[in-house]
Amino acid sequence: MSAQSHGGTPVIEQARLSALHSLNILDSDPEPFFDALTRAARFATEMPTALISLVDGGRQWFKSQTGLEGVRETPRDISFCTWAILSEDVFEVEDASIDPQFCENPLVLGAPYVRHYVGAPIQVAGGLRVGTLCLLSQTPGKLTPSQRALLLCLAEAAAAGMEQRSQLLERVSEATRLHDDLQKSQALLEQTNALAKVGGWEFNVDTNELEWTQETRLIHGVPHASPSLEAALAFYPEAVQGLIQTALASCAQHGTPIDLTVPSTKVDGERIWVHVVGQRLRDERGSRLIGAVQDVSLQRAASDALALSESKYRRLFQHSMGLICTHTLEGIVTSLNPAASLSLGREERELIGRPLSVILPPDRHIYLQAYLAKIKEDQSDSGVMELVASDGSRRFWAYHNVLDTEADPPYVLGHAQDITTQHLQEQQLQELASRDPLTRCFNRRYLTELAQRQLAAWGCLVFDLDHFKEVNDTQGHAEGDAVLIKFAAFLESKLLGEEVVIRLGGDEFLVFVPRATIERMDQLETCYRDRADEAPIRFSGGCAVSRPNESVGDTINRADMKLYDRRKQERS
Repeated sequence: MSAQSHGGTPVIEQARLSALHSLNILDSDPEPFFDALTRAARFATEMPTALISLVDGGRQWFKSQTGLEGVRETPRDISFCTWAILSEDVFEVEDASIDPQFCENPLVLGAPYVRHYVGAPIQVAGGLRVGTLCLLSQTPGKLTPSQRALLLCLAEAAAAGMEQRSQLLERVSEATRLHDDLQKSQALLEQTNALAKVGGWEFNVDTNELEWTQETRLIHGVPHASPSLEAALAFYPEAVQGLIQTALASCAQHGTPIDLTVPSTKVDGERIWVHVVGQRLRDERGSRLIGAVQDVSLQRAASDALALSESKYRRLFQHSMGLICTHTLEGIVTSLNPAASLSLGREERELIGRPLSVILPPDRHIYLQAYLAKIKEDQSDSGVMELVASDGSRRFWAYHNVLDTEADPPYVLGHAQDITTQHLQEQQLQELASRDPLTRCFNRRYLTELAQRQLAAWGCLVFDLDHFKEVNDTQGHAEGDAVLIKFAAFLESKLLGEEVVIRLGGDEFLVFVPRATIERMDQLETCYRDRADEAPIRFSGGCAVSRPNESVGDTINRADMKLYDRRKQERS
């Protein structure tokens, strides 16, 4: 079933497909940025499969996939995402096996046995939704409002990434075209030089006679005998005639060499350019001027074309949104285009002749020599370079630099994109994926990371809020959220150094204490107990210190058991 058959129109669908195809992203290779988005969505929701799905005419194609390896596309007529792109909000199916719309879908009845589906629309310019950031699970479920809001933010980031990627591809294409034009002009110049023909001439100063060789006559279109000096001058504009006469007289009287490039007109009216050279010769035949003439019309045209191409390249250098920088093999900056200057907040004159180290953070200086050595050995290098702007802020450039070995001396031509915003967004996404959006404490993912570390002795205190459900039921969820936030702040106010608060879920919290000692754990327990009146709600707690070779989960379970024992004792 197509999108048109459940809400869209052929006109809107055609516009949507045109927008999708204009992104030039279908059937492209995986890219780290989009993979980071699906990983973040997966960690934030704890659903096992996350996809960036682009809905084409008859298929849905996956730009990124986590948890569904080996599948790059599926037919559109069985896709959930076809329905998700009809809405600006998150589209969620909590249990597809009992949903009348999807219970007989092949993806529900067979692999991957979808039960819980969530899709956040990816909306590009013009409000056209080209696909979704979607998640799948084989167990029924329902997202929290904060998880739904996070998915919409991730989908918005995916849309921005696709549009920026498309713009970058267009700029690369234009740069390639200009480069090809320059190469064609250079090839034309080489061809005209190879085919150039040179004619000779001789002028007898004593008899005022002029002699042209056959090639010189062909250049001017004269079929037979050589013309007189007056007739020869007539092939040139009046202003040029005076210039030629002055050059002849100076050569005859003072021996000044002749070297002129001037316009001319052939017998048939064709306009050409010629290069005329000559010198004085005195012998037994008297005083003569001898020289050569060459039709340089093609070279002139090629030179004009080359100048135009160089002008285009200079404009590209000046106006390119890409960051262009050149430096020597010793790391001395030799040029910087305006985009690069703007990114760093520094004028070009501030950096020309200065070492690259002046724009590198001090802690990155140790990598400069390794970078220069790699460029010298491999003649190219790519990566991400961290730089310091004039205001002290950090900038991140994704660069591809090559060594021009044909130049004398060789130099490094660098081209980069400023990915500072993208870099910061990825950091923010990682933080969103590992922190609870309500309390800003770490979430369960932090525990997963702890479990993967080789931890020394550590301790934990677990807390459970007493009668928290009654707060939500009698005072509302807004008040409940406020209690959770205040309780998290209460726990954090007693911590030192690397000690952190983790929200396990609902009204359960954990305090992680690295390198814990019995003394520190007793101190924390006593502090929380003695100052319980500062907390926004009564609570129960228990603690434990890890044992050798004990898993993170087992340590937390022991703390939970102490919590339950204490609560039981208090209530009895």
